Amino acid sequence: MRRFRLILILASQGLWLASCATSPQETASWPDITFTSSPALEFDVAEIKIATPYREPIEPPHVGEQFPVSPSRAARNWAEDRLRAVGRRGSVIVTIEQSSAVEEPLEQKGGLTGLVTKQQSERYTVVIAMKIEALDPVGPRVASATTRTKKSVTVREDATLDEREQTWYQLTQDTMAAFDSAMEGQIRKTLAGFLVR
Repeated sequence: MRRFRLILILASQGLWLASCATSPQETASWPDITFTSSPALEFDVAEIKIATPYREPIEPPHVGEQFPVSPSRAARNWAEDRLRAVGRRGSVIVTIEQSSAVEEPLEQKGGLTGLVTKQQSERYTVVIAMKIEALDPVGPRVASATTRTKKSVTVREDATLDEREQTWYQLTQDTMAAFDSAMEGQIRKTLAGFLVR
C-alpha cells in the first residue's frame, strides 16, 4: 500500500513538473509577419504565380528556421499579401531567389578586457532577394523588377534565448520593411505599365 501511494505521489509530481515546463507564460508567442495593412499592388493580369520558393539550407551557418518567423515565411507572406491580379490575361511570376539568415561568430578580445567586458559574440544577417516578372501574351509585353535587401545585427555573449529570439524577430521585421519599400519602388518604376494602382 505504501508503495502504491509513493507511486501515485511521484506520478502526480511528474505531471505537475511537466505542466510547469510547458506553461504558456514561459513560451514567447510571436505574431506572424504579414503585410495586409498595406494596400495591395494590383496588376492587370489574370494570375499571380509564386515559383517554387528558395529553400534555405538547414546546416550551419544557416539559422533561418530557428527564427520565430523565418525569412522564407516572411518573404512568401509579402508576395501573397501585397500582390493582386485583377485583369483577364497574362500573369505575374514571383521568384523568391533568396530568403536566408546566417550566423557568424565574432572574434573575441582576450586578456583582462575580455574577462571584464561583455562582448558581441555573433552577427546575424538576413537576406531577402526576389524577382517579379509580368507577362502579357498579347503584344507580347514583358517586364521585371528585382530587389535584394540585406541587414545585420550583433548580439552579446550573455544574451538569453528569449533575447536572441527578440533580436531575430526584429531583424526579420526590419529587413522585410526595407525590402517592402525598395520592391514597391522598383515595381512602380519598371512594372508601371502592368499596374492598375
